[in-house]
Amino acid sequence: MVLLGVLTFVIHSLFSQAETTPSSYYDLDRFENASTGFKFYNDPDYESEIGIDVSEHNGTIDWDAVTNTGIDFAFIRVGYRGGIEGKIHEDATFAYNMEQAQDRGLKLGVYWYSSAINTIELQEEIDFVLSLVSSYSIDLPIVFDMEFFDEQEGRINTLSIEEKTDLALMFCDAMEEHGYESMIYGNLDWFYNQLDFSRIQDRNLWYAAYQDKPAMQDRFMIWQYSHTGTLPGISTNVDMNIMPVKNK
Repeated sequence: MVLLGVLTFVIHSLFSQAETTPSSYYDLDRFENASTGFKFYNDPDYESEIGIDVSEHNGTIDWDAVTNTGIDFAFIRVGYRGGIEGKIHEDATFAYNMEQAQDRGLKLGVYWYSSAINTIELQEEIDFVLSLVSSYSIDLPIVFDMEFFDEQEGRINTLSIEEKTDLALMFCDAMEEHGYESMIYGNLDWFYNQLDFSRIQDRNLWYAAYQDKPAMQDRFMIWQYSHTGTLPGISTNVDMNIMPVKNK
């Protein structure tokens, strides 16, 4: 999942946050690099859980090798609607990845790549996702992932901010009505410029930013800090994530 950021949008987003939130939800300077090569949140009140998100683009994964690295969780792509042709597809490795990761005791979430342009299409996606995840134990949220296409006329490109927000919330509400947690994926531009942040700020957010420290001042649940991670058992680069979990 690589979100495209335009510099001017990101700069605008940072100013938007400053107007919204006088201080950060997390102490952003406490996100540090551990000796393991992973990130960690250096605060005694939190545990740092590390995870990956994977799809068919990562090939056939050796989940024994991956689990032995010490990661805590994985998000598996359920599938996607094509951003140009609009057809719904199951991820070719969804069932394999879910079964293998679940058998090894990893916490599991899933994500869906949406290119729905109206509520009828989104309901099709919701029904498709629910039909595929029903056979598995889902510990973490089911994620709504909508992104622009790079240098192509994607089918969502003409949607308004409110239309994109409506679709994201409709997906999340449907997942919660069926007993799952939900979450929205995005970067600063997506959260603050492409969605109505005032309507999503109380939702679980999965924040993508490939840099040393996060910049998002508002609350997020997970930070996707790299899309070029390397792990034994995965032959491609892999997305790396940290989830600070407050001690009970």
